[in-house]
Amino acid sequence: MQPASIPLLGSAYARGLMLVLLSAFCYGLQPLFAQYAYAGGADPVGLLLVRFAIAASILMLFLRLRGIRLPRGRLAWQNLLVGIGYGLTALGYYTASRSTSVSLAVILMYSFPAFVTALSIAYLGERTSPLKLLSLVLALGGVLLATGLSLRGNLSGVLWALFSALSYGAAIIYGTHSIRHEQPLASAAMVLLGCALTFAVAALCWGASTPSGAPAWWSMLGLALFATILPVAFFLAGSPLIGSSAASTLSTLEPVVAVTIAVLLIGEQISAGMLGGGLLVVAAAIILSRQGGTLPEPALVPVPVPEETDEIS
Repeated sequence: MQPASIPLLGSAYARGLMLVLLSAFCYGLQPLFAQYAYAGGADPVGLLLVRFAIAASILMLFLRLRGIRLPRGRLAWQNLLVGIGYGLTALGYYTASRSTSVSLAVILMYSFPAFVTALSIAYLGERTSPLKLLSLVLALGGVLLATGLSLRGNLSGVLWALFSALSYGAAIIYGTHSIRHEQPLASAAMVLLGCALTFAVAALCWGASTPSGAPAWWSMLGLALFATILPVAFFLAGSPLIGSSAASTLSTLEPVVAVTIAVLLIGEQISAGMLGGGLLVVAAAIILSRQGGTLPEPALVPVPVPEETDEIS
């Protein structure tokens, strides 16, 4: 047997594996950074506006120094539209976290691969299979189990979280089937700019509270750099080395890391139903990724922290 036929032994494959794992881990750090911003007086709109504005500025400065041009014309507008979709996803996500826990918001939002598959089958003519149908059943069962079937008074938050998942799925379908990216990092910069513009408009319409104090602003810089730009770069660098299917499967670690941080560092309680539902949702995402289901190339959606977090634990 040729050594090259065992990809796990290859240094390129191992490097790609590590980069994608780092990407998932970095996204999971978002609750840790966000709680400092909330303690500094930020609200969700202000936090997200600052986060995406900083991230877009840093990435565009990097591209300028490297001589990489931003997309222009139709491609620029398409990337901005995807950014608006991600912004709406974040808006639903953070609104959901006000009446549900971070853990439940994470679980419900990560049901988006099922929305992607259902929409692709219904409107794009994607062929179905028993495993894809099984994944849809698992995702639906996971959502019902996580919400406790009766929703327990959290209907508004649950609906916002599902709106977030649906918006994310729609943005992924549009970005995957309608856009031909010329330079991934340049497209990512435009997507981040679209997110920032979304929350700039939201701030003008509804107001926003930005963080105050050095710890809060350092946390915002960390959120923009370590939980936005670096994971985007890690995923774009690592996924070609291991293949999209393996990269998508490893990306399912993102909600696991986020929920773990929410429980261990923020002190959230997670019920047996939420844990079981989360496992079903993650299992559905893994099945879809192995069947050629679509997962995002990088997930730009933030993980929320409840607004009532006033102290740093």
